[in-house]
Amino acid sequence: MTASPAAPSDHGLRTAFPATLLIALAALAAVAPLATDAYLPAFAQMADDLGVSASSVQLTMTTFLVGIALGQLGIGVLSDRLGRRPLLLWGSVLALAASIGAALSPSLSVLLIARFFQGLGGAAGMVLGRAVISDRSRGITATRALSLVMAIQGIAPVVAPILGGALVDVIGWRGILAVVAGFTGLLVLMVALWVPESLPAERRHDGGMRILLDGTRELARDHVLVRLLLINALAFGLLMAYLSAAPFVLRNVLGMGTAPYTAVFGLCGATVTVTIAVAASLVRRFPQTRQVRVGLLAGLVVDVVLAAVCLVRLRGPVDGPERMPLLVVVIALLLVHVVCLGLSMGNVPAIALDRTGRWAGTGSALLGFIQFVVGGLVSPLVGLTGEASGAAFGVVVVALGVVANALAAFGVGDDDAADDGDRLADEAAARGERRSEL
Repeated sequence: MTASPAAPSDHGLRTAFPATLLIALAALAAVAPLATDAYLPAFAQMADDLGVSASSVQLTMTTFLVGIALGQLGIGVLSDRLGRRPLLLWGSVLALAASIGAALSPSLSVLLIARFFQGLGGAAGMVLGRAVISDRSRGITATRALSLVMAIQGIAPVVAPILGGALVDVIGWRGILAVVAGFTGLLVLMVALWVPESLPAERRHDGGMRILLDGTRELARDHVLVRLLLINALAFGLLMAYLSAAPFVLRNVLGMGTAPYTAVFGLCGATVTVTIAVAASLVRRFPQTRQVRVGLLAGLVVDVVLAAVCLVRLRGPVDGPERMPLLVVVIALLLVHVVCLGLSMGNVPAIALDRTGRWAGTGSALLGFIQFVVGGLVSPLVGLTGEASGAAFGVVVVALGVVANALAAFGVGDDDAADDGDRLADEAAARGERRSEL
């Protein structure tokens, strides 16, 4: 067997990932979060226009998330057999068709169906973008590329509601969904022109959905990888807790106006992106595993303080002279919270996918599926004490942080688990044997 040019390598970022490919992968990471959050400010308008209740409109989010979760699991696994590019292209086309259908939906039932297929198709970009990176590179090169993708994926849920809020009174909810459709159409062109196949035929698997069972069984033998998948899901849960709770903590509890609240949201989004980029640039001097451990531990300390503030001072609306000092403290804690998350968001997926060998598609599918399941469970939990209290938010972030740190204590990489004999044999083939065959 002759090594493919797309085989994993440790060449520089520019060699493994041309600028056009990086742009396409970043756009693939952004489309699903954009479609998830951009229309949130238009929920009330949608309910009036379609003649349904607000809770019925919220089902459009549920069906979309179900589509994303199932899509990542199925598409990622099938790509280990069929290749990345065909599924990526057809998934993007499906997302485009469903996006157009969502914007033109005459009723809630049609909208629900369109949103499910929009999530199903959009999942291809999220799961296969990670798999393409894992196919083409390893080590620091993969970390830098994946950090860019995760930065875009991390900032998109923050920026999207701001964009939606600015557009809802101008173009309405259908216009917002049309903007999402336009972005998805641009994405189809990017995939067609800029994303080549990264998994040669000789590295693919035979079989149908049995691949999921076989791949999961093989990957589960790597105990470090299992921990990394869970830590990644918990970090995503911490991000979703922030995204779900920040609006009512800052506005309903602390009385922040729309403009300053939007500015804080934007600042937190920029902070996540900058942190991920800086962490990737420092990876030679500050190893990934150390970054993850430091980020998780520091994040837990910050979240304990944040929880104490929420439980003691933010159990209900705050007014009077204490409001402004509390507002400053909470904003500062939220900024440090997202900085700590940034140390994990790019590094943990990179370390995890670096361990998957020829099961990169299945590994990426499991990573995405588990994180969206956890994120979906966390989002409603932060509101259990009501929209005018931050108590549940404080409890949730501490609980997630404690579990994540407990898992990390057992090791999150090679330097923590040198004696782990269950490392996949495929990884050695992907690195050493492939080079010797050149």
